[in-house]
Amino acid sequence: MSPQSQMRNRLTLIFAAVFGFVSIGLAPAYAVDERVIDVVEVTWAGAPAPAGDAKKVASVIDTEVNADWKKYTTMYGDTKDRTVSFKTGKVLDTQITLVSKMACTGFVASEFMSSIRPEAYKRLGITDYSERYLVVVAPKAGCVWSGRAQLGGAKSKSGTLILHDSASSFVITHELGHNFGLGHSNFLRCDNAANDGPWGETCKGVEYGGTIDVMGNIDTTSPLNTYHQWRMGYIDDSQIKQVWQSEVVNLAPSDFANGIKAVFIRDGRAAYWIEYRRKTDGVGYKPGLAIYRLDPPPISAVVSPNPEDAEAAEFGSVLGTDVWMLNLDTYQYKDSRSVGGSMTALTAKTYSGNVSFSAVASETGAVVTITKKADTTPPPVPNVIPVAQWSSPNMVILGPGGEDADTAIVGFEGQIDGVVQTLKASDIDGWLPTYLSPFIAPKTFYLRDLPEGTYSFAMRSIDIVGNKSDWSTSQKVVIDRADPVVTNDFVLTGAAANELSLTWKGATDAGSGICQVNVVDEDGLVIQSSSVKNAPVIKVAAGATVTGLAQVFDCLGNGKAGDLSVTGKLVAGDKSSKTGKWSPAGAAYGAGAIKCVGKCTASLTISGKNDVLMGTGAATVSVGNKTVATVSDSKVAKLRIGATIDIGASKKVVRLSGSNFVLIGLSSFATTLGSLKDLDRTPAISDPSLSDEKQIKLAKFGFRASDFSQEWTVLPMGRGTTLEDPSLDLCNGVYLSEKERVERRQVAATKEGSTFAFLSSEVVRYSSVAAATAAQKELVKVLAQCQSEKGYKDPTGALVPYEFKTLTNIPAGVMGESNRVFVYTNIDSGVRGRTLLGFYQFNGDIFTGLYVMNTEGFNDAQVAKWLKVAATMASRLKG
Repeated sequence: MSPQSQMRNRLTLIFAAVFGFVSIGLAPAYAVDERVIDVVEVTWAGAPAPAGDAKKVASVIDTEVNADWKKYTTMYGDTKDRTVSFKTGKVLDTQITLVSKMACTGFVASEFMSSIRPEAYKRLGITDYSERYLVVVAPKAGCVWSGRAQLGGAKSKSGTLILHDSASSFVITHELGHNFGLGHSNFLRCDNAANDGPWGETCKGVEYGGTIDVMGNIDTTSPLNTYHQWRMGYIDDSQIKQVWQSEVVNLAPSDFANGIKAVFIRDGRAAYWIEYRRKTDGVGYKPGLAIYRLDPPPISAVVSPNPEDAEAAEFGSVLGTDVWMLNLDTYQYKDSRSVGGSMTALTAKTYSGNVSFSAVASETGAVVTITKKADTTPPPVPNVIPVAQWSSPNMVILGPGGEDADTAIVGFEGQIDGVVQTLKASDIDGWLPTYLSPFIAPKTFYLRDLPEGTYSFAMRSIDIVGNKSDWSTSQKVVIDRADPVVTNDFVLTGAAANELSLTWKGATDAGSGICQVNVVDEDGLVIQSSSVKNAPVIKVAAGATVTGLAQVFDCLGNGKAGDLSVTGKLVAGDKSSKTGKWSPAGAAYGAGAIKCVGKCTASLTISGKNDVLMGTGAATVSVGNKTVATVSDSKVAKLRIGATIDIGASKKVVRLSGSNFVLIGLSSFATTLGSLKDLDRTPAISDPSLSDEKQIKLAKFGFRASDFSQEWTVLPMGRGTTLEDPSLDLCNGVYLSEKERVERRQVAATKEGSTFAFLSSEVVRYSSVAAATAAQKELVKVLAQCQSEKGYKDPTGALVPYEFKTLTNIPAGVMGESNRVFVYTNIDSGVRGRTLLGFYQFNGDIFTGLYVMNTEGFNDAQVAKWLKVAATMASRLKG
């Protein structure tokens, strides 16, 4: 059948349905949100002609695709103007010739989708394409798929989709669903012919197999499932009934605008979404309930024609975009060419047997009786985190494992010195919907909600039907709400290797004590950190100044913050002019300390107020011929301030004389502390990847959460713990060494309002030292070519320009030239312009990458700072 004939038949069905419902006041609204789709065609040397050219695809969009999406977004009885329509915008007259055959999978395929969009619109002469869709028509390239699209969102009005040797209206319509943020309608198939079952060897998730709507892989005009309608905003939360116990619910048909449109119910760790589908023309199912699972299968239980799916990361607990349809009747699915039977029914039961459904159906709805086994099982005992780990007022003090098996926790009670009282149950901060809790945030308990004081504490949980858990183990707690007391009071406690150690005596807390002090720079990098309880230490190099925002936290996370500046001076003993017999004083005093054997003098030139740093022995201190201080004898082998002298602004020679004494040196320091503000410590962000031993080892080399102030989040990127994405992608080069990677960890540092377009570190372990060496050589070669050609050509043949800059003042501590590649370059221009600092370093079989990118460029001080961070990464790399 021709596309035109199909279109006529579909319009006939649509208008017939409209006519039939006008008589009962259910005419759909057709006020249209009209969206534009532009079409281009690509080819490459030796490529065959595609199944349909750009003009044919444009015609299909204006007819069949347009009619389909009008129908999917038009609900009977809707009083809102929410219908979406598509029309063709511009069609590129000439093909875009690619430099090589289009990639089907992996990073290269994703890169093509990203690069083709700006090039296509450049050739179409359109500068603002933020609210336009692009269809790219491609010839046969050996891909297993017919269409591919970027996953968008319900409010998105743009997207890119690739047609692979296809002009099918169904493929275009399906891929536009992905642009709306919709996943697939899949199928739960059990080999034992059961309708439902636990995921595993017997019951599999068949990708695309839930062919009840267009998000499967069968060309159908039936309505979108109500889960996808909800994801698109066509159903309000109030139209979904969450059921906890036995109940009767009146369900409206899936294509109606008003009424209760779906039921959500949990059964243990399984989650079910139930809708009612009435009989409409052109569909293969009977009127009845359609039931979907929202809890995803493990990857091992996914059946898919796409090989990439078998290598994908496991689904998380966050609510996904896909659903898995249950076979409630005679439905059969092997592939898109072998489909039959109905998947709906008027009765159903979950695989546990705990929940059953029965429905009485009519043309305008279904009365659904839900019968659920009564929940009489108490919740688990709350997993209260040990008091020693309580570090933030805003932290949850409950660990995993306290979730109710069948319903939900709604409240808590506490025993405080044996007295039972109600505790405040709070929604989880930053909660994201999960497949077990898609609508209502689970309840938890925060440290901030405990009463102040010292007492014994235990708690228990209460579920939604009133079952109560046993009490947790009692713990002794000290709850301190007071902020630390912070003043500008520092004491010198160490001097060695041209560095002063100052203990911050002015940081105190009478309750839980001081547990953490950080000094962070303007970007939020931690430049000093001390976790010594009640004795935080700030270190400053002689002749240098440490400046930044000081953050002082007590052990419960109450905090203060203020600008801090610390300047230090030290003239070490071994820098003096000496008479007599001297030798190094030993490790107890640090580098630079010297020991007099017999009678000796040491002369140093200083100015201002200084502390005389001594060890054992006694000495006199003189300026010119005048004694200005006497250092009493000591037998204790540790640093002490023997005397404090002030010789004025002019430099003068200070002489120390004595017998058998240890001289560490002369030092001075100055500190300033600005006005203070409250700053509670935020809870530590959990990184689930660090449950993997390999990831724990790799995490030692790259960015750590402790490298940044608490406003930042440092977590693995998507696929950052896999080998799916490339590592050495500089200048889009070819790196054969990528196949020799065996482990990878890439994390991104992000915060709201960050000035960085990208801030990341990457760690890769190669199969051998030789493989890592080969990778470094490939990187050098690609860089040289990119510098020579001033960029590289993307798949469309367009030059992506690179303007390389010279890095100067490379700090000590980075890897040697044969084990590093440092890059400083401007990439592209205009809205796509950005500046990259890339520091690639190798040691043995390990590679670390540090990537810093922004759109404004870097000044010399910023470059120097990130070079210093590169030296830190090299230090970690060296172990």
